[in-house]
Amino acid sequence: MAHSRFTDDIWCTPAPGASKIPVRTVDELRDHIFVSSQDNEFKQCLLTAEEMNSKELYEKYPPNFRDKNKQFIFKYINEHRRYSPSSDRSILVTRWRPFIPEVLPDNITTTSTKITFTPDVFQYGTCGDDRTVEWYLNFANHDLFAYYSGPLLAQDELQVLECVELAALREYFVQTINTVGSSTVGSDKTTHKTVPTPILISNTERVIEMDTKKVYGNAFAKASERQLVQACHYLDKPQKVNLIAIEAPSSGQGAYTRDQIDYILVTCYVGFKAAQLLAHKTHALNISNKQISSRTASRKFQTIIHTGWWGCGAYGNNRQMMVLTQMLAAYWTGIDELVFHTQTREHENDIRAAKEFVDSVLKERKLDSVIDRIFQLNLKWDRSNNT
Repeated sequence: MAHSRFTDDIWCTPAPGASKIPVRTVDELRDHIFVSSQDNEFKQCLLTAEEMNSKELYEKYPPNFRDKNKQFIFKYINEHRRYSPSSDRSILVTRWRPFIPEVLPDNITTTSTKITFTPDVFQYGTCGDDRTVEWYLNFANHDLFAYYSGPLLAQDELQVLECVELAALREYFVQTINTVGSSTVGSDKTTHKTVPTPILISNTERVIEMDTKKVYGNAFAKASERQLVQACHYLDKPQKVNLIAIEAPSSGQGAYTRDQIDYILVTCYVGFKAAQLLAHKTHALNISNKQISSRTASRKFQTIIHTGWWGCGAYGNNRQMMVLTQMLAAYWTGIDELVFHTQTREHENDIRAAKEFVDSVLKERKLDSVIDRIFQLNLKWDRSNNT
């Protein structure tokens, strides 16, 4: 039987109660996030935030894998390798309101933001220097990490298995009365339309590296223990990872509507801009320095975002659409670099077409005009691959 986010049950969880661990909330964190006067205009865009100790989170809200193969790997991590988060590391979770400028920046060129395409998958290695903060997309469900425990191993579930602390974060979400919640979408109070509310996670850590050639997607549930052992590599030095969790639209048919295009652009813009705004706070967490000094506050950090075929698997989005919208969001937010991991060179034509289109609209100042131009491309939805 094939498993997907659209068919699996979400496991029942206890009714939420009071937190078992100390948590710093948005009122205390806001000034630690917005340290530059230039960022003050965005303070209202931060919906909520929580920071907690990683070791306490992991111990008080232990992961609860139900799939036997995930249980096997979790046992290897905890009992054989005796993994435990360091006691001095904290994790920050922020949730953001939807926002995007109607009048776009007028100084954008193709060199404003470096955009690269590389035929591989996320490596989570550190590149750049100590002035760089790197982020990785999580191809999220509207209910963040809801399917981590089950038999599927798609991009979202893979990140949770490799960064196993995220499973504890999910348990915290569903067991505790908290201010962030697990929803990456919300409802507009006026229009009642679904709107994106991206969740960003700063300073989790990757503990294992899975070689997914033979165990990705639905194949994971059928893998033997021998295959799991061959696929799983424990990292003696865990990698610090920062995540942008955003859900793509799904299950569309025919050509994209104007509302769908707007939704995708807003989702990418908020996720990318939030990563840029979180640079100082996230950098401090990544280097295990919880306090931001006045010298650090004046420093400009480079923001690098790693992405891929977001929404192009189970959700059935058009590849050209998802490339050009992410490229535009990168230029408009002014992040320093967008690294697009394409896995293979199979879709070069889609990438080339997206680049040509983006180049043709970069000088456009009005958001509505850009959306009209995208709409005129008449790009069609693709089919879901059921993973």
